[in-house]
Amino acid sequence: MGRELQILVTAGISKSNEGKLLRISPGAAITFAKQADVALEQVRRSEIMVGWPSAAHLKEAKNLRWLHLPSAGAERFVDVRMYAHPGVILTNSSGVFGMPIAEHVFAMILAFNRDLRTHILNNQESRWLRNATARDFWGKTTGIIGLGDIGSEVAKRAHAWGSRVLGVKRQPGQCPPYLAQLYSPEGLDEVLAQADYLVLALPATEQSKGIMSEERLRMMKPSAFLVNIGRGALVDQDALIKALSEHWIAGAGLDVTTPEPLPPESPLWKMPNVLITSHSSGSSPTNGERIFKIFADNLERYLQSRPLLNVVDLRAGY
Repeated sequence: MGRELQILVTAGISKSNEGKLLRISPGAAITFAKQADVALEQVRRSEIMVGWPSAAHLKEAKNLRWLHLPSAGAERFVDVRMYAHPGVILTNSSGVFGMPIAEHVFAMILAFNRDLRTHILNNQESRWLRNATARDFWGKTTGIIGLGDIGSEVAKRAHAWGSRVLGVKRQPGQCPPYLAQLYSPEGLDEVLAQADYLVLALPATEQSKGIMSEERLRMMKPSAFLVNIGRGALVDQDALIKALSEHWIAGAGLDVTTPEPLPPESPLWKMPNVLITSHSSGSSPTNGERIFKIFADNLERYLQSRPLLNVVDLRAGY
């Protein structure tokens, strides 16, 4: 590198890691700032950015060569027209969120299975009432749509808890030991018909948007529980409301919706068979450590002109 390396960090990495970055790249100029406080001149100087820069800043980032997202989702940054030039490498933080999101998935499933919603309401009224409503998880079939980092972590845990696990993956390859069967996308409808629990772990792409249509929701078991921790756009939400109110399916756990935030007037808020969390399934006090490790490893690769890891395919959208 002939000139001083300029790195701009607006999210995802703490300033406490500055010393570690300087040990990897001595003499680099590293700027930590909130996105709202970033000056245009800082954007124009930067060769590397970490965060979620605005569209206006991306158009001005003429020296940008690499943008690292602190998220796994990258759909807002895959349009090459957003950038000042077409040569920008986009990487994400896939691999950071699988474990906390898998725990969140099972929190939703177990809360539904043990009817914790009713127990919480009884707690608030100081009522000691035995609630016999319960469902088993072991021995049931779990379908997981999308077997990246998140879907794989869910699948491993579901298998360990005695579930028969079916997976759907765009390029199936060899079936891992924690799956009973691995399908290509053409086998999705077969999985829907078998699943007692269906977990959506796909990114939002042109191919995946609306994948859970009214027709597909009708294919599910009346006793099935759907969990969406992918993106709200995966599901026809009006059809989902109908499916839940008319009991085509037993319930749903939604960490993502359309739109976000979910409007107060949405019927989903009042449905007793729905659990809603506010796009928070990936939260973990240790996320920052894992995001930093991905970026630091890639920074070493960048300085050595080696291929980066976690590169987003702009055409595929993830």
